[in-house]
Amino acid sequence: MVLAWKQPTFIGGADITGYFVDYREVIDGVPGKWHEANIKAISERAYRVSELKENRKYQFQVRAANMAGVGIPSMPSNTFLCEEWTIAVPGPPHDLQVREVRSDSAVLLWKPPVYQGRNPVNGFYIDIKEADAPEEAWRGVNTKASEKTYIKIKDLKEGEKYVFRVRAQNKAGVGKTSDVTEPVPAVTKPGTKEIVVDVDDDGIISLNFECSDLTPDSKFVWAKNYEEITDTNRLTTETKGNKSKAVFNSLGEEDIGVYSCLVTHTDGASSSYTLSEEELKRLLEVSHDHKFPIIPLKSDLAVELLEKGKVRFWLQAEKISVNGKVDYVFNDNVLSQGEKYKMNFDKNTGVIEMLMESLTPADEGTYTFQMTDGKATNQSSLVLIGDVFKQLQKESEFQRKEWFRKQGPHFIEGLRYEVTPECCVILQCKVGNMKKETSAHWSKDGHEIKADEHLGFTEGVLKLEISQISKKDAGVYEVVLKDERGKDTSTLNLTDQGFKDLMNEVFSFIANSSTPLKITSTDEGIRLYTFVSYYNDLLQVTWHYKDSAIAFSDRIKSGVVGEQLWLQITDPTEKDMGKYAIEFNDGKGGLRRTVELSGQAFDDAFAEFQRLKSAAVAERNRARVAGGLPDVVTIQEGKALNLTCNISGNPMPEVTWLKNDREITSDDHCILKFESGKFASFTITAINTSDSGKYSILVKNKYGTESGDFTLEITEGTPDLGVTSYWTDAEGNVVFGPSTPKEKMKTTVTGTKTQKQKETAAAASTKKVEDKKRSIKGELKEKITTEDVTAEPKVSDPESPEDEKEDLGNQLQTQDNSDAHK
Repeated sequence: MVLAWKQPTFIGGADITGYFVDYREVIDGVPGKWHEANIKAISERAYRVSELKENRKYQFQVRAANMAGVGIPSMPSNTFLCEEWTIAVPGPPHDLQVREVRSDSAVLLWKPPVYQGRNPVNGFYIDIKEADAPEEAWRGVNTKASEKTYIKIKDLKEGEKYVFRVRAQNKAGVGKTSDVTEPVPAVTKPGTKEIVVDVDDDGIISLNFECSDLTPDSKFVWAKNYEEITDTNRLTTETKGNKSKAVFNSLGEEDIGVYSCLVTHTDGASSSYTLSEEELKRLLEVSHDHKFPIIPLKSDLAVELLEKGKVRFWLQAEKISVNGKVDYVFNDNVLSQGEKYKMNFDKNTGVIEMLMESLTPADEGTYTFQMTDGKATNQSSLVLIGDVFKQLQKESEFQRKEWFRKQGPHFIEGLRYEVTPECCVILQCKVGNMKKETSAHWSKDGHEIKADEHLGFTEGVLKLEISQISKKDAGVYEVVLKDERGKDTSTLNLTDQGFKDLMNEVFSFIANSSTPLKITSTDEGIRLYTFVSYYNDLLQVTWHYKDSAIAFSDRIKSGVVGEQLWLQITDPTEKDMGKYAIEFNDGKGGLRRTVELSGQAFDDAFAEFQRLKSAAVAERNRARVAGGLPDVVTIQEGKALNLTCNISGNPMPEVTWLKNDREITSDDHCILKFESGKFASFTITAINTSDSGKYSILVKNKYGTESGDFTLEITEGTPDLGVTSYWTDAEGNVVFGPSTPKEKMKTTVTGTKTQKQKETAAAASTKKVEDKKRSIKGELKEKITTEDVTAEPKVSDPESPEDEKEDLGNQLQTQDNSDAHK
C-alpha cells in the first residue's frame, strides 16, 4: 500500500532529515502491535509499504526525524483494506506546498502520484476555491493539462483565503484529487523581497535575494524549476548574512528556466525569477557592454564647410566624463594644436571638432578621432581621397571666394512662389549678410507695395503672402535689398504663362483637398456634392454623366456655395441613374471624383427625396396658431375679456377651445368665433371667479396639430365703465396703453410671451393632442382693449418652422437659384 502525508507544522530547531513509517494490523476492529515499515529514514513524504497481506486491514503512523532525534508519531490513520488497486487512471498527487504568496498570486508545488495507473502521467489539473466557499465553488486554474509539477496562480483577490488541490492525468483519464491544502491568505507580508538580477562592471550576471526574517537555523535554498540546485557547474551560490547570491558561471540557453529561492525556518520567505529567451538575450547584451564598454556616439565623424570656406571635422559623443581624452589622427599620425589645426572638445555637450582654414593636396587621406574614458573606448574615421577630396577642396575654395562677394546684402535664393495647403500664395526669397539697417522694398509692376525697414531677422527669408489670389494679382514682382554697403535685386514674372502656372498649382491643391463625391437628397431632388478647403473663382470644373460632359438645363444645374461644389438633379427619374463625376482642371491632367448613382444608392436617395418633398408640403400647410395669446391674463371680476389670435393652414384647420384640458363650446357667456378661416376669437361677457383656469386653443388639419394656451386669473374689485387698454411689447409682456388714466391702472393684465417648442404630427398618427400642445412663436404685438379688457393680435404672416439641423449637403439648397450654373 502507498502512504502519503504532509510536513509537520512544527519541525523543531533543525531541518527534518527523514521520516519513519509504522503499520499495524486491525483484526475485528482491534489494533495490533506497531511494526516498522522502514529501518532507514526516507526523505520523501510518500512511501510504498510492502510485506502486507492481501484483504487484511491496517493502520499507519509517521514519525519525523532531525538531528535532535525522532519526533512524536502522528495520529494513527484510518483503517485501510489491503487489496490490489486496478484503476486505470492515476492516483492522487501528494505533498502540495504553497510558496511565494503575494496579494495577487501564489506558487503551488506538488509531487506526482506514486500510483500512475495503466499509463504514465502526462499532465496535471489544478483547482482553486475560496476557503469558506462550498464544494461546488471549486474551479479550474488551467484548461490545458500542465506537464510541470508547479504553477504560478495569478489574479487572486487581496486578503481572501484560498485552498488548492491537484489532479493527475494519463491516457485513461483524470484521477482522484489530492488532499486539499491548508487555507492560504493572499497577502504580501511586510518586508517581502523579490529576486533581483544584477550585472556587475565585469559583466558577471547574478541573482540576488535578501531576507530580513532570518533565524539562526535559516538557510537559503536555490532551485531551478523548483528542484534544488546541487550542480555547481552552471550556478554558484554564496550567502553572507541575510543576503544570498546565485552567480551564473557562463550564462547560456541551457540556463533558461524558473529560478527560486526559499529561506527555511521563516514564515514562507521565498521568491522566483523567470529567465526567458528574451531575458537571456538582454542580459548577455548588458554583460558584453559591461565587459567591453564603448563610448556611445550621437553622430560619427563628419566634415562640413563653414563660413569663408573653413573645413570642420566633428562628431558628438552621447556620454563622456570630464576625464575623457581625444587623439586626433591623420594617416596614422597624431596631430597637435597649432596654426593649421584648431581642436575643441566640449565635455558638456560631447562635441569634438577640428578646424582647418583651407585644404591643400597634402591634406588628402584618412582622419580619425580616437576617444578614451576610463575602460571605455571608441573611434570614428572619415576617408577623404580621390574625387571626394577634390570635390570638398573645390567647394571650400568656392565658399572662400563667395564670402568676399557676399559682404553686402544679397540673395541666396531668388524670388519664387510657394502654394500652401490652404491655397495661400507666398512669395519668398532667401537672403544673406543682413544688418539691422538693411531694408527690403517690395513692388509690383513698378509700384511699391511693401517696405520692411530695420529687418534684423534670423531665418534669412523674406515673404509676401497673397491670401486669396485672383487675376488682379498678376504682374511682375520685385524685391530690393539695400543698406550702406550696397543693394541686390530679385524679380519674379507672374504674367501670362507665369501666372497660369501659378494658378494651375493652386488648382491642384484645391483639387487634392476635395472630398469624395457624395449623394444627398433635398425636397427638390437629388444632389451630388464635394467640399474643397478653398474655392477660387478661376477654378474650372466639369461635371460628367457616363463619361460625357453634362449639358445643364432648368432640371439639372451645378453651382458653388462657399466651399461646396454641387450638382442638383430636380425631380429625378430612373433615366438619371448612372456614373457621375466632377473633374478639376489644373493644366496637368486634372483630378476626377466619381460616384455611382444607381442600384440601392439611387433607391435610397430617391426615397429620401420623396420623403423630404412630402415633409416640405406638410410643413408649409400644417395647422398653426400664429399669435395673439399671452401666457397670463389677470382681470377684475365683472369685466369682459376678448382675445383674438391668427390661425393658418391648408386645408383650413378645425378649431377647438379647451378649459383645463376639457373642450368647451360657445354660449352666451363664453363666445367662441372662427372668422374668415384666419381669426379665432375668445370672449367672456362678464368675468366671474368660476372663469379662472387654464385655456387652450387647438387647431388641426390633415398635416398636423398645434395649440396655444393662457391662464386666466380673477381678482375681486368694483368694475368701472372706463375703457382700459393694454399692449403687449416685443417680448410679449403686457403693459398699460398710453391713453390709460392713472386711476385705471389698478386693474392688472399680465401676459408674458414665452417662446415654446411646437409639436407637429401627421393626421394618421395623431393621438392625444393634449400631450402635443405647442406655444406660440413669432413677434407678438397685442392690443388688449374693450369696454373692459380686449386682446387682439396684429395680423402677421404665419411663423416659419424652426430650422432643423441637416447634412451640410442640404443646408445651402435655398441659395441654389442665385449660384446655379445652367
